[in-house]
Amino acid sequence: MNQLPRPSFPKVAAAVAVTLALAAVTAFGTAPLRDVPPPLMQFVIEPVAVAVQAEPARRPGERPEAFVQSQRIQRGETLASLLDRLGVNDSEFHKFVAADPRARKLLQLQPGRTVTAGIDAAGRVRVLQYRYGSLAPDAAQPPVRLTIRRDDDNRLQAVEEPAALERQVAIGVAEVRSSLFAATDAAGIPESVATQVADILDGEVDFNHDLRRGDTLRVVYELVREADSLDPPVVSRILALEFANAGKRHEAVWFDRDANADADEHGGYFRFDGRSLRKPFLRHPVEFSRISSGFSNARMHPILKYTREHKGVDFAAPTGTKVRSSGDGIVDFVGQQRGYGNMIVVHHRNGISTLYAHLSEFASGLSVGTKVAQGEVIGFVGSTGWATGPHLHYEFIVNGEQVDPISVAMPASTPLDAAERTRFLEQTAGLRTRIAQLDGLQLAARFE
Repeated sequence: MNQLPRPSFPKVAAAVAVTLALAAVTAFGTAPLRDVPPPLMQFVIEPVAVAVQAEPARRPGERPEAFVQSQRIQRGETLASLLDRLGVNDSEFHKFVAADPRARKLLQLQPGRTVTAGIDAAGRVRVLQYRYGSLAPDAAQPPVRLTIRRDDDNRLQAVEEPAALERQVAIGVAEVRSSLFAATDAAGIPESVATQVADILDGEVDFNHDLRRGDTLRVVYELVREADSLDPPVVSRILALEFANAGKRHEAVWFDRDANADADEHGGYFRFDGRSLRKPFLRHPVEFSRISSGFSNARMHPILKYTREHKGVDFAAPTGTKVRSSGDGIVDFVGQQRGYGNMIVVHHRNGISTLYAHLSEFASGLSVGTKVAQGEVIGFVGSTGWATGPHLHYEFIVNGEQVDPISVAMPASTPLDAAERTRFLEQTAGLRTRIAQLDGLQLAARFE
């Protein structure tokens, strides 16, 4: 019978020794602890060396470093709040702006515009730039860049100079489903392009009633922006368009006439064959509005409740809708006049005046003697005076007598002479090609 091997004596002794050791540790771990007072706390303060980098010494006349900050002007912004957001702490700058005639233009803060400033470590303005005026072509106030700079002797100076502009050309195709504005919006074309299309084709297409589903707009337009600015580009003008409406094709192309042409007709829109589209007056000073009351020799007055003449045309539109000057001219009256409420009268050439009444407010800076261009915003629709609702009362006056602005015959523009026609064909050939190429762009979009 097999027997298990017996353990040797040394191994047994080692096992017993380990067991006794563990027992000793266990006994020690369960013994009660004696109360030992905690050690006294001592505070030790030792000097610590911190390396401080001294500001480098500047040479005489050398400016402290400045950081550049830009802020977009908010609605209702004041100069104080704008400078606070820019991080400016400069009482001398505030005093300078209030006292200097050029620098005071900074107080004309336009919401959405960008102000850029270089500010030193002390919060003082080293340089600040702001643009006032409009980027729109033929604007009454062209774009001007105001620069306020602190020189080496810490004196502030204000300088005005024409704003440098950057231009680019954009194209677009829009198909009408409901309205022209909805079509351009769906195509990513700026709203102002649709407004210009309506102005250019004013009298040829009634955009309230003539539109058909499937009408197509092809347009080439110019964008302009201030150089070195964070402001987004704006539409300058349409360069060429083609609008297919109910099977009829309408076209227009911009052409600058030579310097010998009439000053009022130095540039304008023409058909591709060279026939002018320019009209001396817009028949609709309120865009996309409807006629609520026409010109009449006998109309029941809605307030006075008796029959009387209505020597103008009423355009119904929401309060605040832009009212445009129907032609180039000079403001002859701006203010309030009895039943007309807030009213503007613009004097034009050849004994013609136009009247705009019941306005909610006037355009900023408008006063007697102000020159206005055709299509320029001069006021906003309202219901001041004797009015039952918001609308524009518009009168067209020839040699002191009111006539119907919708039916009156407008004089034709001066046709192109032989030399101008040659230049016209040369300058517009590229635009006609671009419009033709947009047919392919539309087809490609449909088959994507």
